[in-house]
Amino acid sequence: MLKRIHTFSALFILLAAMPAWGLDLIPGKYEITARAEMPGMSGMPPQTTTQCLNEQNPVPNSAAGALGCKITNMKTNGNKVTYTMECNQQGMKIKSTGEMTFSGDSFSGTTQTSMGPDADGMTVKTVIEGKRVGTCD
Repeated sequence: MLKRIHTFSALFILLAAMPAWGLDLIPGKYEITARAEMPGMSGMPPQTTTQCLNEQNPVPNSAAGALGCKITNMKTNGNKVTYTMECNQQGMKIKSTGEMTFSGDSFSGTTQTSMGPDADGMTVKTVIEGKRVGTCD
């Protein structure tokens, strides 16, 4: 179960790759924190990573392919992005829907992730926040 939680936490950090048009995003290195909220699981520590974001890569998503994930149904409306991400993690189907809002040097959003029958149909909400911490190397 702990291995699944770590896998799911990594997935929550992943977000959709999308065009930067219309997004209020200052390019640079961002500290990204994802906090999972699961029924019956209290005290789960947030996961924090850093990644460079720019017009070509405005949101963290570098591990999506490695985790068997595919971003679909992505829409940008002003500073808001909605998306669906489908993953096949060692035969277990995982589907996430997310919404992110960008604001200059920060962004925030949530994802709702549903796991298949192998995970007893568990649903996890993740709160994601990112803040620019400097320039990229």
